[in-house]
Amino acid sequence: MYLNSYYTISFPFIANIDKVVANVDIPGFQKLSIAQVGDVGRETTNYQMNIDQTTGLEDRKLSISTSINAHLGYEAVREIEYNVKDNPNRLSIDFIPQRTRNANRIELFYNGRESELVPASQSASGQTVFVCSEYIRQVTFGLSQEFGVARQVVGNYAHFWTWKGGSDDSSTVTGNLLTAAFLDAQDPMFFNEPSKPVVVYSHDLIAKRL
Repeated sequence: MYLNSYYTISFPFIANIDKVVANVDIPGFQKLSIAQVGDVGRETTNYQMNIDQTTGLEDRKLSISTSINAHLGYEAVREIEYNVKDNPNRLSIDFIPQRTRNANRIELFYNGRESELVPASQSASGQTVFVCSEYIRQVTFGLSQEFGVARQVVGNYAHFWTWKGGSDDSSTVTGNLLTAAFLDAQDPMFFNEPSKPVVVYSHDLIAKRL
Protein backbone atom coordinates (compact mmCIF):
# COMPACT_ATOMS: atom_id res chain seq x y z
CA MET A 1 0.00 0.00 0.00
CA TYR A 2 1.04 3.59 -0.58
CA LEU A 3 0.12 6.14 2.08
CA ASN A 4 -0.43 9.90 1.88
CA SER A 5 -0.37 11.85 5.16
CA TYR A 6 -1.44 15.38 6.15
CA TYR A 7 -0.90 16.84 9.62
CA THR A 8 -2.16 19.22 12.33
CA ILE A 9 -0.72 20.00 15.80
CA SER A 10 -2.20 20.96 19.19
CA PHE A 11 -1.05 21.62 22.78
CA PRO A 12 -3.88 20.24 24.95
CA PHE A 13 -2.73 19.98 28.55
CA ILE A 14 -0.11 22.59 29.36
CA ALA A 15 -0.49 26.34 29.85
CA ASN A 16 3.01 27.57 29.01
CA ILE A 17 3.07 26.79 25.30
CA ASP A 18 6.08 29.05 24.62
CA LYS A 19 8.17 27.01 27.06
CA VAL A 20 7.05 23.79 25.41
CA VAL A 21 7.88 25.03 21.92
CA ALA A 22 11.36 26.05 23.07
CA ASN A 23 12.10 22.53 24.35
CA VAL A 24 13.75 20.86 21.35
CA ASP A 25 13.93 17.47 23.09
CA ILE A 26 10.15 17.00 22.95
CA PRO A 27 9.34 14.36 20.30
CA GLY A 28 8.37 15.90 16.98
CA PHE A 29 10.24 19.19 17.32
CA GLN A 30 13.29 17.86 15.48
CA LYS A 31 13.50 15.60 12.47
CA LEU A 32 13.64 11.89 13.33
CA SER A 33 12.65 12.48 16.97
CA ILE A 34 9.55 10.42 16.07
CA ALA A 35 10.85 7.62 13.87
CA GLN A 36 7.55 6.68 12.22
CA VAL A 37 6.91 10.33 11.30
CA GLY A 38 10.40 11.64 10.62
CA ASP A 39 9.24 15.16 9.77
CA VAL A 40 5.86 15.90 11.37
CA GLY A 41 5.59 19.24 9.56
CA ARG A 42 5.95 17.85 6.06
CA GLU A 43 2.82 18.78 4.13
CA THR A 44 2.38 15.55 2.17
CA THR A 45 4.34 12.30 2.40
CA ASN A 46 4.03 9.19 0.26
CA TYR A 47 5.50 5.96 1.55
CA GLN A 48 4.94 2.22 1.32
CA MET A 49 3.79 -0.38 3.81
CA ASN A 50 2.89 -4.05 3.63
CA ILE A 51 0.54 -6.23 5.67
CA ASP A 52 1.26 -9.95 5.55
CA GLN A 53 -2.01 -11.58 4.47
CA THR A 54 -1.12 -14.81 6.29
CA THR A 55 -0.19 -13.40 9.71
CA GLY A 56 -1.97 -10.03 9.50
CA LEU A 57 1.21 -8.36 10.77
CA GLU A 58 2.76 -5.19 9.40
CA ASP A 59 6.19 -5.40 7.79
CA ARG A 60 7.77 -2.76 10.02
CA LYS A 61 11.15 -2.91 8.34
CA LEU A 62 9.51 -1.79 5.12
CA SER A 63 7.03 0.76 6.49
CA ILE A 64 9.47 2.53 8.83
CA SER A 65 12.35 2.63 6.33
CA THR A 66 10.17 3.95 3.49
CA SER A 67 8.47 6.43 5.83
CA ILE A 68 11.79 7.81 7.12
CA ASN A 69 13.26 8.13 3.63
CA ALA A 70 10.09 9.78 2.33
CA HIS A 71 9.90 12.28 5.20
CA LEU A 72 13.57 13.22 4.79
CA GLY A 73 13.33 13.31 1.01
CA TYR A 74 16.32 11.03 0.40
CA GLU A 75 17.66 7.55 1.17
CA ALA A 76 18.96 7.62 4.75
CA VAL A 77 18.22 4.22 6.33
CA ARG A 78 21.04 1.70 6.05
CA GLU A 79 19.54 -1.17 8.02
CA ILE A 80 16.64 -1.97 10.35
CA GLU A 81 16.88 -4.82 12.83
CA TYR A 82 13.53 -6.22 13.95
CA ASN A 83 12.47 -9.79 14.62
CA VAL A 84 8.88 -10.31 15.69
CA LYS A 85 9.58 -13.84 16.96
CA ASP A 86 12.71 -12.99 18.99
CA ASN A 87 11.62 -9.63 20.42
CA PRO A 88 8.54 -7.80 19.05
CA ASN A 89 9.12 -4.90 21.46
CA ARG A 90 12.45 -3.61 20.17
CA LEU A 91 13.47 -2.20 16.80
CA SER A 92 16.86 -0.74 15.82
CA ILE A 93 17.45 1.71 12.98
CA ASP A 94 20.95 2.31 11.61
CA PHE A 95 21.49 5.26 9.28
CA ILE A 96 23.92 5.77 6.43
CA PRO A 97 26.91 7.67 7.90
CA GLN A 98 26.74 11.46 7.51
CA ARG A 99 23.33 11.33 5.82
CA THR A 100 21.26 12.56 8.74
CA ARG A 101 21.76 15.53 11.03
CA ASN A 102 19.94 14.44 14.18
CA ALA A 103 20.49 10.68 14.32
CA ASN A 104 23.13 8.06 13.63
CA ARG A 105 21.10 5.31 15.26
CA ILE A 106 17.65 4.97 16.83
CA GLU A 107 16.42 2.35 19.29
CA LEU A 108 12.65 1.93 19.68
CA PHE A 109 11.07 0.15 22.66
CA TYR A 110 7.37 -0.70 22.28
CA ASN A 111 4.89 -1.42 25.06
CA GLY A 112 1.23 -1.03 25.99
CA ARG A 113 -0.14 -2.30 22.69
CA GLU A 114 -3.92 -2.50 22.25
CA SER A 115 -6.21 -3.10 19.26
CA GLU A 116 -9.88 -3.52 18.44
CA LEU A 117 -11.87 -4.29 15.31
CA VAL A 118 -15.38 -2.84 15.04
CA PRO A 119 -17.49 -4.54 12.33
CA ALA A 120 -19.42 -2.35 9.90
CA SER A 121 -22.70 -3.61 11.41
CA GLN A 122 -21.70 -2.15 14.80
CA SER A 123 -20.00 1.02 13.57
CA ALA A 124 -21.79 4.38 13.57
CA SER A 125 -20.23 5.19 10.20
CA GLY A 126 -21.37 1.93 8.63
CA GLN A 127 -17.73 1.10 7.87
CA THR A 128 -15.41 -1.46 9.38
CA VAL A 129 -13.13 0.35 11.85
CA PHE A 130 -9.80 -0.91 13.12
CA VAL A 131 -8.10 0.95 15.97
CA CYS A 132 -4.74 0.18 17.56
CA SER A 133 -2.27 1.93 19.81
CA GLU A 134 1.19 1.50 21.25
CA TYR A 135 3.50 3.45 23.54
CA ILE A 136 7.08 3.99 22.42
CA ARG A 137 10.28 4.99 24.14
CA GLN A 138 12.77 6.22 21.56
CA VAL A 139 16.48 6.60 22.23
CA THR A 140 18.23 8.61 19.54
CA PHE A 141 22.01 8.56 19.22
CA GLY A 142 23.80 11.26 17.23
CA LEU A 143 26.60 13.79 17.27
CA SER A 144 26.79 16.56 19.86
CA GLN A 145 28.38 19.98 19.61
CA GLU A 146 31.28 18.69 21.74
CA PHE A 147 33.95 16.86 19.75
CA GLY A 148 34.15 13.14 20.45
CA VAL A 149 31.04 13.10 22.65
CA ALA A 150 27.94 11.27 21.47
CA ARG A 151 24.50 12.84 21.84
CA GLN A 152 21.70 10.76 23.33
CA VAL A 153 18.08 11.94 23.51
CA VAL A 154 15.21 9.99 25.05
CA GLY A 155 11.68 10.64 23.83
CA ASN A 156 8.35 9.18 24.95
CA TYR A 157 5.26 9.17 22.76
CA ALA A 158 2.26 7.07 21.79
CA HIS A 159 0.71 6.30 18.41
CA PHE A 160 -3.06 5.88 18.05
CA TRP A 161 -4.14 4.53 14.65
CA THR A 162 -7.67 4.48 13.25
CA TRP A 163 -8.45 2.83 9.92
CA LYS A 164 -11.82 2.81 8.15
CA GLY A 165 -12.76 0.52 5.31
CA GLY A 166 -15.76 -1.03 3.68
CA SER A 167 -16.53 1.77 1.21
CA ASP A 168 -17.41 1.23 -2.45
CA ASP A 169 -13.73 1.61 -3.37
CA SER A 170 -12.18 -1.48 -1.75
CA SER A 171 -8.69 -0.49 -2.95
CA THR A 172 -8.62 2.63 -0.73
CA VAL A 173 -8.62 2.83 3.07
CA THR A 174 -8.70 6.08 5.02
CA GLY A 175 -7.24 6.57 8.46
CA ASN A 176 -5.79 8.85 11.07
CA LEU A 177 -2.65 8.70 13.16
CA LEU A 178 -2.66 10.61 16.46
CA THR A 179 0.77 10.92 18.07
CA ALA A 180 0.86 12.09 21.68
CA ALA A 181 4.25 13.31 22.93
CA PHE A 182 5.10 13.18 26.62
CA LEU A 183 7.83 14.76 28.72
CA ASP A 184 10.61 12.43 29.82
CA ALA A 185 11.21 11.99 33.55
CA GLN A 186 14.67 13.56 33.13
CA ASP A 187 13.27 16.67 31.44
CA PRO A 188 13.42 19.85 33.61
CA MET A 189 9.77 20.50 32.69
CA PHE A 190 8.58 17.05 33.73
CA PHE A 191 6.76 18.12 36.91
CA ASN A 192 4.83 20.77 34.95
CA GLU A 193 3.00 17.86 33.29
CA PRO A 194 4.18 14.40 34.41
CA SER A 195 1.45 12.22 32.91
CA LYS A 196 -0.47 13.87 30.04
CA PRO A 197 0.84 14.66 26.55
CA VAL A 198 2.22 18.14 26.01
CA VAL A 199 1.88 17.98 22.21
CA VAL A 200 -0.48 16.01 19.97
CA TYR A 201 0.08 15.59 16.24
CA SER A 202 -2.68 14.40 13.93
CA HIS A 203 -1.99 12.94 10.49
CA ASP A 204 -4.77 12.04 8.05
CA LEU A 205 -3.94 8.97 6.02
CA ILE A 206 -5.04 7.63 2.65
CA ALA A 207 -3.85 4.10 1.84
CA LYS A 208 -4.14 2.74 -1.68
CA ARG A 209 -3.58 -0.90 -2.55
CA LEU A 210 -0.93 -1.58 -5.17
